[in-house]
Amino acid sequence: MKSKINTVKQIFSLAMIGILLATAHSCDEKNEDIKTIEVKIRLVYPAGYEPRAGVPVKLTGNYAVFEAQTDASGMADFTVAVGVYEAMSFESYLEDKNYILFNGTKSNMVVNESLSQNVFDMPLTMSKTSQLVIKEIYNGGCQKDDGSGAFQNDKYVILYNNSSGPVSLKNYCLGACMPSNGHATNNFMSGGELSYLKQGWIPAGFGIWALESDVMLEAGRQIVIALENAIDNTQTYSNSVNLANAGYYTAYDIAVWPNTTYYKVADVIPGNHYLKAYKIAGAVGNAWPLSVSSPAFFVFQTKNSTPAAFANNADNIVLHGTSSSQANLKTPVDWIVDGIEIFQKGQEANSKKRLTDNVDAGSIYLTNNQGYTLYRNVDKEATEMIPENAGKMVYDYDKGTAGLVEGGTTDPSGIDAEASLKLGARIIYKDTNNSTVDFHQRKQASLIQM
Repeated sequence: MKSKINTVKQIFSLAMIGILLATAHSCDEKNEDIKTIEVKIRLVYPAGYEPRAGVPVKLTGNYAVFEAQTDASGMADFTVAVGVYEAMSFESYLEDKNYILFNGTKSNMVVNESLSQNVFDMPLTMSKTSQLVIKEIYNGGCQKDDGSGAFQNDKYVILYNNSSGPVSLKNYCLGACMPSNGHATNNFMSGGELSYLKQGWIPAGFGIWALESDVMLEAGRQIVIALENAIDNTQTYSNSVNLANAGYYTAYDIAVWPNTTYYKVADVIPGNHYLKAYKIAGAVGNAWPLSVSSPAFFVFQTKNSTPAAFANNADNIVLHGTSSSQANLKTPVDWIVDGIEIFQKGQEANSKKRLTDNVDAGSIYLTNNQGYTLYRNVDKEATEMIPENAGKMVYDYDKGTAGLVEGGTTDPSGIDAEASLKLGARIIYKDTNNSTVDFHQRKQASLIQM
């Protein structure tokens, strides 16, 4: 009996070897049919900056990701199959206490056998990190309790001092690009390029909000700004957010934007916590129209000027199209301290960037109406290097939307920032000026106790 069993095993083993050899031969034949091409990505630095060796470059396409590093001439080499690819690169280094950032993206690179030039130039934009970052933006709304639709008038933003020293918020302002939605027709787009790309400004649509009092924000501290309805919205919709807090600030100037559906304020919030609104001459509407699906939101500080002087200067006004109702303020890029480009999930093919790469080199998708929020990722290495954080870090972060919704994301650091903050840790958030890398979609607003 044992002999028969051994014989059967031997026959089975020989059969399996034959199958494996046949499969391997078949795979080899298929691999021979796959044409590969050598491609080089050359990083093109702004004037005054030289290429550096060892800079990572990522190439994505054909459902695959390739990574390489540059040589001393700024060139990265890849061997890939024919297809359409996108390249991305990020580099940072310390200079005079500020991090210098270089971001670059290049899309729709067609690689095929008829490629006449296998070197693709990828221009880089330079920017510097700032003390203040957008930690979180909640703009998509939540579901009403009766299931009749979404409530979307509970928007807020949290600004965070990501540095080791205090920062004064005097004359800090909030703006948003036009078009309000990333998938809408963009009249600033000409020949596939933003008309203001090389002009050094970003359009702030309809008007701006300004913090004109001298608010001092200490290192590792945050300021919550209710962008609409600074009240306890949970009293009406349990899935919403309570923004009635004496420590919060609010975009509330009812004389300028008089829509009371958008703007209510709780008595607990003091008058000196109200931001001042500046509506552009000629702009229409009774509320500041921050998109509920896909805004390009940014924070800036007026330099050698006041918010009032900037907003009321007719020379700063530019139209989105031909109508005076579509007025924008030409906001100098070197005034901008942070920005986030948001696209609506499901509108990938129609979405176009409005922020230039030196403000935000990437984008982040939002599934709106579900109470989700966009939250900045933790810089794991920098945060763990702070000695005082020992014993205060909370891991196994589970507040992202990865696995919860199609296209959901999470914080790759694995650190639960909010839980760690409650234990007294000081969080350093990731700041590469690229929202694809810097943000994730969180399943619930951080102001809600989970």
